[in-house]
Amino acid sequence: MYCPKCGSANDETARFCTACGLDLAGYREQWREGAGQNAAQPQAAYGRPQGQTPIYQPPPYQQQYQPVYQAPPYGVGGGYGAVPNIPSYLGWAIAVLILCFWPTGIVAVVYASRVGNRLAVGDIAGAQDASRKARIWCWVSFGLAVAGVVLAILVSIFAAAATFTVY
Repeated sequence: MYCPKCGSANDETARFCTACGLDLAGYREQWREGAGQNAAQPQAAYGRPQGQTPIYQPPPYQQQYQPVYQAPPYGVGGGYGAVPNIPSYLGWAIAVLILCFWPTGIVAVVYASRVGNRLAVGDIAGAQDASRKARIWCWVSFGLAVAGVVLAILVSIFAAAATFTVY
């Protein structure tokens, strides 16, 4: 059976055209009726009987070619394959690195910097995990800084109390 849209040869049992993907189920009966009536006539190019019009003619307004895929404009998203908004906490990680406890602040910065890289390669689960760990290490650094300040205040109070003598 020949495809009425593109003219390529297909198997008689094919549901779709191998070249253009046209659904051949509706055209199969027309093709069988036309081939049965004209089986004795010599065949011209494309399997049509000589001197006879084809069985199916597509309307002139039918689009003959598939449109070329065009990527959506930059910044348009929300469909399939859209990148989710996962916070990196990089600003907070740098702040706790400088202002709080630097050993755990370094760990927070490392995890925060991994979020963007993981999103770029499409590893959404890895980016979410790195974001969660960056947030945890920011809080750990902040908690250690607060604990250090409280401990320093308590030590200075006890040191002042120990040196204070009553006469």
